[in-house]
Amino acid sequence: MNSQREIVKENWKRFIFNDELDERLSPIVKESWIRSKKWKVDPFQPYGRIKPINKEQYQYLIDLSIPLMEGLYSIVKGSGFLVILCNENGQLLKSIGDPDTLEMAEKIRFVEGADWSERMMDTNAIGTSIVIDQPVQIFAEEHYSQICQSWTCSAAPIHDSKGRIIGVLNVSGPYEKVHPHTLGMVVSAVKAIEYQLKLNENAEKNMMMHRFLEATTNNMKEGILIIDTEGKIIKANDQLKKLLCLDRNLEGKRINEIFANLSIPSNRPVNLQNKELHLKVKPSGNIHHVMVDKIPIYKDSHWIGSMVMLKEIQKVRQFVNHLSGNQAKITFDDIIGQEPHFLQKLNEAKLAAATDSNVLIMGESGTGKEMLAQAIHNASKRRNKPFIAINCGGIPRDLLGSELFGYVEGAFTGAKKGGSAGKFELADGGTLFLDEIGEMSLEMQVLLLRVIQEKEVTRIGGHKVIPVDVRIIAATNKNLREEVQKGSFREDLFFRLNVMPITLPPLRERKEDIPLLARHFIGKLCQKLNKPFPEIRPDFLEALMQYDWPGNIRELQNIIERTLNRTTDPVLSAKDLPDEVFQIFPRPKMEEAALHRDDIKKQSIIQALYVCNGNISKAARQLGISRSTFYRQMKKYNIAY
Repeated sequence: MNSQREIVKENWKRFIFNDELDERLSPIVKESWIRSKKWKVDPFQPYGRIKPINKEQYQYLIDLSIPLMEGLYSIVKGSGFLVILCNENGQLLKSIGDPDTLEMAEKIRFVEGADWSERMMDTNAIGTSIVIDQPVQIFAEEHYSQICQSWTCSAAPIHDSKGRIIGVLNVSGPYEKVHPHTLGMVVSAVKAIEYQLKLNENAEKNMMMHRFLEATTNNMKEGILIIDTEGKIIKANDQLKKLLCLDRNLEGKRINEIFANLSIPSNRPVNLQNKELHLKVKPSGNIHHVMVDKIPIYKDSHWIGSMVMLKEIQKVRQFVNHLSGNQAKITFDDIIGQEPHFLQKLNEAKLAAATDSNVLIMGESGTGKEMLAQAIHNASKRRNKPFIAINCGGIPRDLLGSELFGYVEGAFTGAKKGGSAGKFELADGGTLFLDEIGEMSLEMQVLLLRVIQEKEVTRIGGHKVIPVDVRIIAATNKNLREEVQKGSFREDLFFRLNVMPITLPPLRERKEDIPLLARHFIGKLCQKLNKPFPEIRPDFLEALMQYDWPGNIRELQNIIERTLNRTTDPVLSAKDLPDEVFQIFPRPKMEEAALHRDDIKKQSIIQALYVCNGNISKAARQLGISRSTFYRQMKKYNIAY
């Protein structure tokens, strides 16, 4: 041992005084000596330097390391060794050792707060292990400074989970007791510290994730249930308890202990989406109408549970209505008719549904233009997007713009705070149905044409351009070509809308469909009124076939409903029908068949007023149109009553 020390000592002298390096010297020591001389560290400094240190910053590392340091010290106790913990810069944080050894270390200021980095104390196990980022043992005169040459030191850097050095564990003792196993013990202790750091970090992450989950679920608007594969509740958020009016702790209970009518499968990984349920809650028996989503949770392809989300159905519907107004409910399967000409029109509509082009539906009031528009939407690629309907003739001119295009806050007196999105924005990605497009003012037609051409909208009073992707389906009971010639409808807008034109025939031109429609309406109304389906006499259907139906299908539905409400007889015959079916429009003579459609409309208004004794509201209801439309028609045909 002494001979080995003498060799190292001689090498140290030759390097310090003559810059000579023995090639047999350890590469780690040799490179460290070179660095030390380059940094002009004084090899004859009498003691180390103590610097201020904030131990609170390292208290976590100290507390975690002390048990392992004490375990390591118990092995070397009484042999003159110290167990030392340093920070990432080589400053001593904690020393454990024999009293006489601690006293000896104090003489060279090898104490807590001392800076034992290479730049300050040249080659030493603590500082050098930090520089090379690996465990190292420095023996006797391998130390660059003389004050350390009576020691042998074994040190290893401590890393965090990201591989960064956060400290150093060192064991120092008399040089004559050097042993390779000492470094091995230090490395083992460091690995234990790093493992404990990782465990604590994972525990902290788990706690943080738990808190994030807690905060996230409790701030969600939906009620959340997380259940295991046996239906046991792992987590229930505050919103769920509020939604179901529960104030007790649900964790640990089974889902069938909460709900009396279990409609949510908990024993298999079923995926539910927008399922409407009536949940009965125990023990109150309260029933909650909710929309449910259920998502299975997997770990490594193994099902471990499910997350259930509950939304109050009323709020869901309010939300849907706010976003998209009335949804399209009608499909082509719901449209009744077998008359060949009408079937041809349905085929045209199905062809239109396969495209993204604008559609113009023409036909008299009550022929089912909106129903056809909904069917086209539901058969198109936009079926899962909004269907927004707006009656251009039923909204005052000065309000139609804000309805269509929206407005910003302060755009006009009474404008809602925060502004409001228009129908184009709400219909983005879907279909906008413009009913009674022929009633739209020329000023509004200009704005509509621009939006259709540019595919962007600007809210009234605003400047922000909002891109919109909307398919237009327009409907009218006017002859728009004639309106273009009159100058009341823009020709360029007409051509934009008239890409896929469909003209629905009036009911009087498809009378063979009347029995089908009548039976359909009777069936629906009987179900609604909780009545058995009645026997229908031939004279009942014959009377319906003889009538000309100026209000078309809407009027037929009105007549059927009125008839069923007024009769308790299980048999329907002609005597059950209202008088106007027989009196208002007798079958036309041949010379009357050529009457212009406007003449027919005018006559229907006059007759309705006569039957209803001048009551505008009743007359409008009889014809199946709104009061505002009825007034416009009276003004149009110069009818004074």
